[in-house]
Amino acid sequence: MTTGATRPSTDRPRTGPRQVAVVLGLTALVFGVLDALWLGVVSRDLYEQQIGHLLAERANVGAAAAFYVVYVLGLTHFVVRPSLDRALGRSLVDAAAFGLVTYATFDLTTMAVMRDVPLVVVLVDLAWGAAVCTATTAAVVTVLRRRSR
Repeated sequence: MTTGATRPSTDRPRTGPRQVAVVLGLTALVFGVLDALWLGVVSRDLYEQQIGHLLAERANVGAAAAFYVVYVLGLTHFVVRPSLDRALGRSLVDAAAFGLVTYATFDLTTMAVMRDVPLVVVLVDLAWGAAVCTATTAAVVTVLRRRSR
């Protein structure tokens, strides 16, 4: 199935250190902004109401930073960079699948080993994983394709 999107030119290599740094940096920026909005504004009340008793007073900054580094590396390697050379429609399906699977790893394991994890939080978080990866991929690929014209 095609989306009507034109394939980007493959004349320029996408594997040089500068190109990789640009893709990683843009992916980190978009993902970070979207996730900050999600955690700080959109889902804040839901998480407070449903799992507030489980939340730390202050976030563990080291663990959060490690998550973002690993997650952005994975999203970039497995979804964003391959998406630069294929139809956007397929890329968005892959992005949603990546987000769903990776967020399910945490959410379903948490649900399996901890008491009183509300199903609504798990389902909302799974949807967010799919959505944030899809939106990040769409934004990064669109910007980079326009930039390379």
